[in-house]
Amino acid sequence: MEILAHKIWESEMKIRVRVRAVLSVQCPTKKGWFQSMPILSGLRFISVSAGDSTERRRGTRRRSGIAAPSVLQALLACFLACSIGMCQTTIREQGSSSEAGPAGHENGVATPSLLPARVFNPPRRLSASAQEPALGRVSLEECPFQESKARECGVHWRQLILSAAVFNAFQNTGNLYTSYWYRWETTHGKWWDRYVNSVEAWRWNRWKDDNPFLDDYVGHPMMGAITNNIWIQNDPKGMTLEQSNTRQYWRRMFRAFLFSTFYSFEWKLGPAGEAGIGHSGDHFYADPGVASTNETGWVELVTTPVGGMLWTLAEDALDKHVIRRLENKSRNPFALLGMMFLNPARSTANIFRFRPPWYRDSRVVKASTFWSDPPPGAPVFAPKIAASLTATTAARERGPRIVDAAALRGGSGALGAPPLWPWPGGVHEFGAWWGLSLTGHIVGELHNIKYMPIDLHYSYLLSRHRNWAIRYSPEMAAMAMLSEPTPNQTDRLSQRKRTYGSGLSPVGLQLDFLPSSRVQPFLSTNEGFVCFTDRVLSPTGSRYMYTADLGIGINIFRTPRQAVTIGYRYQHLSTDVSRRSAGTDANTFYLGASRFRTRGYR
Repeated sequence: MEILAHKIWESEMKIRVRVRAVLSVQCPTKKGWFQSMPILSGLRFISVSAGDSTERRRGTRRRSGIAAPSVLQALLACFLACSIGMCQTTIREQGSSSEAGPAGHENGVATPSLLPARVFNPPRRLSASAQEPALGRVSLEECPFQESKARECGVHWRQLILSAAVFNAFQNTGNLYTSYWYRWETTHGKWWDRYVNSVEAWRWNRWKDDNPFLDDYVGHPMMGAITNNIWIQNDPKGMTLEQSNTRQYWRRMFRAFLFSTFYSFEWKLGPAGEAGIGHSGDHFYADPGVASTNETGWVELVTTPVGGMLWTLAEDALDKHVIRRLENKSRNPFALLGMMFLNPARSTANIFRFRPPWYRDSRVVKASTFWSDPPPGAPVFAPKIAASLTATTAARERGPRIVDAAALRGGSGALGAPPLWPWPGGVHEFGAWWGLSLTGHIVGELHNIKYMPIDLHYSYLLSRHRNWAIRYSPEMAAMAMLSEPTPNQTDRLSQRKRTYGSGLSPVGLQLDFLPSSRVQPFLSTNEGFVCFTDRVLSPTGSRYMYTADLGIGINIFRTPRQAVTIGYRYQHLSTDVSRRSAGTDANTFYLGASRFRTRGYR
């Protein structure tokens, strides 16, 4: 009897261990994950202790009766815990997941040898929709065919609004820069009253708006195609689709058409469009070939969305049947850029989301060049890797060749992948910046000069130290605009003169501070020349201007190899540095973007 009672007691303990293992779940609560294991273990300890004292008083006959109340207590405790915490459990076969350890272990933690073959993982929150898959996220390729309201398949509203706002600002900047009357009408009078008048004076009974044919039937359809692509690239239910006669594709086009229609009305009648910037509509004037017009009518409200849809359909067909084949033959960046003239609207929309013109959501298109993105799998940001270098390597932290490739290769995440450059930036930098100076007069003789440069920027890391680094940084002025007053002119349109040019600054140095930080202040200086298309600063002046500047700015690294630059430069422009002559100053505030690379590293 004693042997039989011992076997019964041993079986009972096995049942308790199994029940405890099976009912060991994690429950999500408002404060986090609530684990019921300690409660069940405590109940088990109490039940066993009570049972042992009862056995000593009543003998071994009562030993088999202990199992029932202890198991019921465990079930009740788990039920209450799960009811309060709204438990959800997921079952997986032991050994089927890559997270499972060897036999007798789970994720590296020892478990009782009597655990059953099935164990429980922490639960994953499920979508409210029953149609969404129980496990995992919905991929972009599945979103067009997913009828549920999966979160990852929703419109990227933040990026959509940002891209549309950048495009709108680009259009307004173009109008203000190219038209004196746009600037004058926007800055004179009571803005709100003139905006309301512009909307009320719209000619709803007229089709033509007296604009040129190319503007109405080419420019605005392309504008509609750009806004179509701005929507498509932010709509997961359509961004990965290529042209096809399917319900999903035409649904994508219809949604893009609605957004393009909304944008067209906002551009013509909204406060951030032509009715608010330029006040188009609230005044009539004479135009060549037209006695009186306010340039309003139905034509552009229709040709923008309708013509934009036809334009998008044509670009989709070219992308599928022509560009896709050509890009497989060559990944040279200049060849890819040339192909993008077959898809001008899509390429423009890519730029407004800060992507290369040849970027595609439906496939991977990457230029084969030194400045291309690092291979997939690279860490998002890992400046702390430098701390793991050996003391000898850290002591030699003075130049671009200081990183021990063997020390970093183990953390690269892929066999054969280049090691990771452990700091923000790199040895080579290539970027561009746009600046504007509306006034300035410190050293030069002339004032009331406006200067707007667009520069291409390159720099090479000469020496790097713990708290500072120095770079050689030549620049090329891709375009420079100088606006100066013209004397003895009464016509408003002739009172200022714009002259364009380009140039080179071969002498340049940049001193960076905190080179291991994501935010790096710097000082800069450049010397060079600009050649203009006409004489500047005086009727007898020269077309050539010598330039010298001192600047201060800050690089903000949004990724390890991409930075946004905000800065200020005092620039002096003079026709001759050997004698006193016509010259001017520019207080230029600028905004730029850069990409960094290091040969042999990611």
